[in-house]
Amino acid sequence: MTKIAIVISRYGREINGGAELHARQLAEHLHKIYDVTVLTTCENDDSLIRNTYYPSGETFINNIKVIRFESKRKDQSRAGKLFRYLHKNRIYKNTKFELTNFFQLVLKKIRYQYKNNYNQIFEKWIGMQGPISNDLIQYIKENKNEYCIFIFFMHFQYIVYAGIQEVPEKSILVPIAHDVPSLYFRGFDKVFSSPAFIMYNSIIEKEWVEAAHPSAKNTKSDIAGVGRDKPIVNPLLINKLPEINFPFFIYIGRIQKNKGCDIMIDYFKYYKQCYKNNSKLVLIGKNFMSETDPSEDIIYTGFISEQEKLFYLQNAISLIIPSPYESLSAVTLEAMIIGKPVLANGHCDILKKHIDLSNAGYNFYNKDQFCESLDKLLNMSDKEKETIANNGISYVEKNYEWKSIIDKYLKVIEEIS
Repeated sequence: MTKIAIVISRYGREINGGAELHARQLAEHLHKIYDVTVLTTCENDDSLIRNTYYPSGETFINNIKVIRFESKRKDQSRAGKLFRYLHKNRIYKNTKFELTNFFQLVLKKIRYQYKNNYNQIFEKWIGMQGPISNDLIQYIKENKNEYCIFIFFMHFQYIVYAGIQEVPEKSILVPIAHDVPSLYFRGFDKVFSSPAFIMYNSIIEKEWVEAAHPSAKNTKSDIAGVGRDKPIVNPLLINKLPEINFPFFIYIGRIQKNKGCDIMIDYFKYYKQCYKNNSKLVLIGKNFMSETDPSEDIIYTGFISEQEKLFYLQNAISLIIPSPYESLSAVTLEAMIIGKPVLANGHCDILKKHIDLSNAGYNFYNKDQFCESLDKLLNMSDKEKETIANNGISYVEKNYEWKSIIDKYLKVIEEIS
């Protein structure tokens, strides 16, 4: 049987969103056809310098072999800190990244310090992007002939940057790219020109990458995204879950500033001041914002199971996606497939396109639009709810059905191998 390796920095049942969930779902669908092994680290999140949440070695998750390798993170050098600063201070004009005079000045200083050795600077910077596992890279190097295909997730991670160089001719890259300043670092030219194939999540993501790295146009590619099957709540679980006697909006994912959560919380507090009602905001996921203020209107559940998450989602008024940077947003599709409307950050091209094409929610661009949209969602008639639900379900079934996505992967895998 054809052996496939999926390479991603974090992997586990406890990670129920983002690229990690995408990778797990793809692995489980491909496992029906191929012998799939996941190569990953012992990390569960990116909050620690060294994370040994999972033990190293072999394990099985849903009958798929998972090999975990110990990892670490490099100390931040002065160049690394400067690049991290540049990475955090995203500068846009009409959603397109451009170098400001300040950016150019800082970059000039970095280049002078390292005698114009851009590769050295980039290596230091990318060494801080996700975990470093030399053991994982060494495993790929020593066992590359055992696998027909390596599927790498997240172009900006060190293990992807280093791993693809070991198996370029048999690699598929799933970049999970966002329109942020770091995408334009020319050190990524090698990442996007090396693999045998790039599988993008959307046409917009492909346009971002090829605008930033024209050499990517020479790499074969297609648009696949992630599939969505309609989930089912286990009725035996419902009695074990807390009784909800208030209307609520929901956020699912990592609770971080770079996901727009600080703005969402601020906007929701403003909404509660302007509109007197008993609605609440429920945030599901690990909280990385230590400075969050307690509020009776905002509930943090922490990490919960898939069934519990689905229960909350099914009973919510709407899903809120405040992130300005997404390459697909699987949770948006998850909400739509069960008929829930979505309130999305319109500054994110991907989310805006989901809403515009599906007519299954609203976009917001500022505080007032956020509040007006919440009020509309809270007071929708039964007929409006039914229309928006049908719109979302039809959109996902038409565009994100697993069979067509897997067929694309099968075609590419057979072609490469």
